[in-house]
Amino acid sequence: MQNRYPLFSWKLIMASLSIGFSMFYVNGFSQNVKNVNQADTAGLPIDSLGKFSDRKKVSDLNMQQALQLPFSNMGQFLQSNVAGLDYRRTTGEPGVPSSILIRGTSTWFLNGKSSYYAQPIYVIDGVPMIVEHPFAFDIKQYDYERMGPNTDISSILDLNDIASVRVLKNSGDLAKYGTLATNGVIEITTKRPYTNNGRVSINSYFGFSQGMSANTVNAAFENDFRMQFYNKYATTTLKSNYPVYLSDSSQPAYYGPANWDDLYYNNSYVTGNSFSISGGKQRANFSFGVGQQKDAGIAEKTGLDRYNVYLKINILPIKDLEVFTSLSGSLLNRKRNQSLLSRYVEEDYLPDLSNPLPPNKDYLGISEGNSEKLSDVNKSTYLQGQLVVKYNLSDKLQIKSLSSMVINDNTREYFVPGSINEGNSFISYYTGFDRRVYLDNSLSYHDAIGDGHEVKFSVGQTLRYDKYKYDYTKAYRGPSDFIKIIKTNGYFNNTFDPTMVYAYKDYINQNVVSFYGTAGYNYKEKYGADLMLRTDGNSSLYQNGTSWFFSPSVNAYWNVNKEDFFKPSKLFSELKLFAGFGRTGKEFLDNNNGYGPGYTVDIGWTGSQNIPSYAGIPTLSLPFSRGYSGFGLRSAYTEQFNAGVDMTMLNKRLNAAIEVYNKTDKNLTIQVPVPGEYGFSSELLNGMKVRNRGIELTLSGQAINSKNFKWTPGLALQNNSNTLLSLPNQVNSIVNGNRRIMVGMPIDNFWLLQNEGIYKTDSEIPVNPATGKKLSYNGIPFAAGDPIWKDMNGDYVINDNDKVLKGHVTPVVAGGFSNLFSYKKLSLSILISYALGRDIINTQVANHFDFVNREGADNLSGIKEITFWSKTGDYSKYPIYNPWSSVNPYQADQTLFLENGSYAKLRSATLSYDLSNEGWAKRRKISNIRVYATGTNLFTITKYTGADPELVDYMGYDTGNGMRIPRIYTIGLNLTL
Repeated sequence: MQNRYPLFSWKLIMASLSIGFSMFYVNGFSQNVKNVNQADTAGLPIDSLGKFSDRKKVSDLNMQQALQLPFSNMGQFLQSNVAGLDYRRTTGEPGVPSSILIRGTSTWFLNGKSSYYAQPIYVIDGVPMIVEHPFAFDIKQYDYERMGPNTDISSILDLNDIASVRVLKNSGDLAKYGTLATNGVIEITTKRPYTNNGRVSINSYFGFSQGMSANTVNAAFENDFRMQFYNKYATTTLKSNYPVYLSDSSQPAYYGPANWDDLYYNNSYVTGNSFSISGGKQRANFSFGVGQQKDAGIAEKTGLDRYNVYLKINILPIKDLEVFTSLSGSLLNRKRNQSLLSRYVEEDYLPDLSNPLPPNKDYLGISEGNSEKLSDVNKSTYLQGQLVVKYNLSDKLQIKSLSSMVINDNTREYFVPGSINEGNSFISYYTGFDRRVYLDNSLSYHDAIGDGHEVKFSVGQTLRYDKYKYDYTKAYRGPSDFIKIIKTNGYFNNTFDPTMVYAYKDYINQNVVSFYGTAGYNYKEKYGADLMLRTDGNSSLYQNGTSWFFSPSVNAYWNVNKEDFFKPSKLFSELKLFAGFGRTGKEFLDNNNGYGPGYTVDIGWTGSQNIPSYAGIPTLSLPFSRGYSGFGLRSAYTEQFNAGVDMTMLNKRLNAAIEVYNKTDKNLTIQVPVPGEYGFSSELLNGMKVRNRGIELTLSGQAINSKNFKWTPGLALQNNSNTLLSLPNQVNSIVNGNRRIMVGMPIDNFWLLQNEGIYKTDSEIPVNPATGKKLSYNGIPFAAGDPIWKDMNGDYVINDNDKVLKGHVTPVVAGGFSNLFSYKKLSLSILISYALGRDIINTQVANHFDFVNREGADNLSGIKEITFWSKTGDYSKYPIYNPWSSVNPYQADQTLFLENGSYAKLRSATLSYDLSNEGWAKRRKISNIRVYATGTNLFTITKYTGADPELVDYMGYDTGNGMRIPRIYTIGLNLTL
């Protein structure tokens, strides 16, 4: 296949360098030049609040320990280490996008696209990363995964180049990033060049992902499972239509050995290597680094390969002028899951689903051999170039400027041969191009006034130019399996029939200009207060008169231990109180809201239902199922109050931080149902309000500190609860599919029928004394063998009015418990993560019992992966309903399938040995050398009967489609010369 968009090229790199050197940059540099050059970190970018707002962090992340973990994305590293952060993923497959929620969410999760609206931003050295836009979700017929390579953006980061990570949650910290920061910020500072004669750092590890075995079954088990239903409820006609692949026990393909997992799962090796060199003098120094990581999956040869490179130069050409420039690039190559579901979703085409793959490895091998002809190339590249210039106009007055360009390029080239696709070959090309130009300029003043008084003022301006674009083309029925390129020229000399070629394009420009000012005051480090005022203007996203949003924030602290009346004791040696309040605007991700009234139509041609035309002719047709956007839409915003205390206790052996917050998202937009005669189903309106409240606790310290042995435990704990406070137009509740939200209730509840048993006979079914009619489900009378669902309102009709909001997707309490044990030069680091008080809908079990409605169905529910031939859960605890009943007795949305999803997991364990003080190391001028062995995901404690309580989708459903999170074992070496 051809790469039609070679965006990641040396020409692009040189262009970025040229742009970087032609713009100014603002960043937080140290106050004196010598420290700047010798520092290992770049400091906190654009920290307008300076030391007035900074407080001691007791949960700082240990980056040295991070280098010993084979994690492929930042979310895995942050999980359980940071209070207030909820990390979620649907699969253990490397590289698949995950989800991070900081201090809860106000988003009503309905589909894959909605999860994009709840994610925090990543900021690298002061520059917000750009990620793929969710508008591509609108093209695909099925909401399963985003088009393109669908790769986790944080996988581009090389932990070896990271000096520090901060998770910003409070309004005062978020204010400097404006409307981008509503969902929180993960602020990453990379390492800076050293001033020395040369420094070389190497980190290398090698290991393997451990394969697994499944509780496999064959057709004999499945036949026995189904016959209990057939013997009890099936008619002669139903029995005559018994699935063919189960009806003949002499078939070796289905009734033979169920050993497909021997071929499907495998041990895979993982590697990670990084090399960096840094050196120079005080007036000029540099650092250069390269890195590689291979994160292999344990099934279907999945994996993620990453390659990193960076160059940083720091110079002081004249007195008081500092110039820092950097260029970094990453390349991701994802080998993705070739599941049937993923394949058919990409094709928008479903073949005959009557017979599933056999459970025998010999037959699976034939299928996989044919699948070798399938081609799936997924690549993502990320390039960031920036320039920092700081000039000291005087000892008190400084000018700073930042300029940066960020480019994110994603491609997927996919081909399915007709030989494995009912003779219908399929090909698709996807190219996504995202670009951000980011400029920030500021002028700051700092002075000491009188006895112990300090003030700081700054004014600044930010420009952000974003471009999002994708091109997607797909085609069907190629002339042969050797033609893997689309070429059309009218109706002649084509590789694919022009009538079977479909092209999609989309493009969004978002330009934002911001102005901000800050003021800070500090008295002898006893009291401090700061104020930030910021306004962001975005005419490309909002309608006239609503394009500017004003964001104020104020913070204050009191160092009680600095007071004369404070007497340090064994119990309390340091005590600091802090509080803050702020408001941050939210950005629309879609720019069509800024155009006023607009419609989305549903007419299209076969296979392209989302294209607003028929036979190439633009058309307009009812209904408008995605709703109507009128005039008057305004920006949503978040208001947050936080307060807490930092303490040092027990003879300075324990650090503790307790913080409470109240975060309210106001003026949110939501589709509100409208009468059908309007010609569309809903209207997008402001007025939704959601509140998140919580408490966060972080503890760290030394429980034992003897001469040779030390034990340093740490605890991160969080509690979050959310409540829907209001909806537009005084609406009390809104229903969308199988979800419902109601004012006064959490937005992360499930909406379920309540099970109370089974009707064994018709005489048990309640009868309405007023009408003489039996209890019914949406007009269908219940019969023997149907479930007993609680009639909540006593009207003898079971329907949506009898569903209850129950259970929580968000855990009540979650966090991590870390332990570092040290004995002389030997150390053991252990991290346990936990989530308590969360619930899961076990959809995998529900689907298995619902075989009648799913067998051979002409939709996604009819797909049976090879994992269909495995048993998860205890089938004996479920009642034997009549699966042919029209009441759909095994639908997933009932309390029958609601399970406790709490768990505790040994996330990682690392044993390391420090060789730095050995004589041979000193003779070779090795400043640091450490060998280590690490294991991750070692075991899980849970009552959940599914595969893994971590692997649920954005709505809390475990579909069983995700790959297990593998155990990974590595040995490695850290070396610094």
